[in-house]
Amino acid sequence: MVAPALITALDEFEAEYRKGIGFELAARGGREASIDNIRRFGDGVGDYNPLYRDPRYAAESRFGTVVAPPIFIYGASLGIALAINGTIDGRRLSSSHFPMNYAGGVIEFHRTIWPGDRIFATERVVDIHRKHSRRIGDFVLCEAAIEYHNQRKELVATKTTLMARYQNLGGGRTISYDREKKTQVIEESPDPLVFERKRRGNETRYFEDVTPGEEMPPLHKGTYTVTELFLFTHGVVGTGRSPRAALEAEESKDLGGGGRFDEEHARNRRNMPGQFDWGPQRACWLAQMATDWMGDDGTLKRMETRVRHPNVVGDTNTVFGKVASKTTASGEHLVELDIYNENQAGLATAESRVTVALPSRDHGGTEA
Repeated sequence: MVAPALITALDEFEAEYRKGIGFELAARGGREASIDNIRRFGDGVGDYNPLYRDPRYAAESRFGTVVAPPIFIYGASLGIALAINGTIDGRRLSSSHFPMNYAGGVIEFHRTIWPGDRIFATERVVDIHRKHSRRIGDFVLCEAAIEYHNQRKELVATKTTLMARYQNLGGGRTISYDREKKTQVIEESPDPLVFERKRRGNETRYFEDVTPGEEMPPLHKGTYTVTELFLFTHGVVGTGRSPRAALEAEESKDLGGGGRFDEEHARNRRNMPGQFDWGPQRACWLAQMATDWMGDDGTLKRMETRVRHPNVVGDTNTVFGKVASKTTASGEHLVELDIYNENQAGLATAESRVTVALPSRDHGGTEA
């Protein structure tokens, strides 16, 4: 059988992707929010919040049991399949011509994920947008919409995904970004930091006590390691072996983590200066910053995230944030947070406007 011809020009890719607008992919995922899977997810993102892993602690919360973090939807599906290829036959696309990077998107959280829930994702091709960058030239943002439902057909979350596709820079050239250490951040292992993290927890944060402009306690993620990359791949994305044909097509001996473990592949096929993270991993960090700050009685409502620069093994990451504004709408007491991940050069590599609902002293607590 003759293999279909590769797409080699960005104009052609854009035209072919556009043909798939409106196509919907049937429900995928089906990851159960078992206690083990919730804990494994927490291991993958470095979130050891006892509300998500300690039954004794969680029994005293408003939930009465361990629950999954809202961003656990990524454990069911990253929601990127249609934003990568649309309806284009995957055999027509190669990273030797078109690398891809996760660019962010918008998530709306609608429902608590309870132990035993099974989360499914349905994707739909939405649009494609032409852009230009001084670092990579012309590129496109492929947009897909995802709905996450549980086994009761209840809507858990909705998400818009943006994936960037661009012409391979060629010649082993990599995407340039500032990695030179300019801050006072200390290089340290991420492992002990998950145990030393202090969070709001069961001390209720009330809407009335929040002041716009106030800083959030930073979340230190330490120096990014291969272990961090592995834990996210294993605990969130899931593991799987690569067939010989896939290895040969990508000219790699190790496509673990989508090729992120293979430094040569990362450089030549993804234009990265080294082993690199999954963009959604940093989105999970930004979500953790919000849930740590709001405490057990808060509710994560919305995230609008942009992943702007790479994060490779050896970069040191710290998440910062501040209160942007507060308002009351439809009976909810809402706080908007500006949260961003910063590397050792002081460069914001990912950022998000996050909305949370807090309990009010005048109106009681927040419902589960």
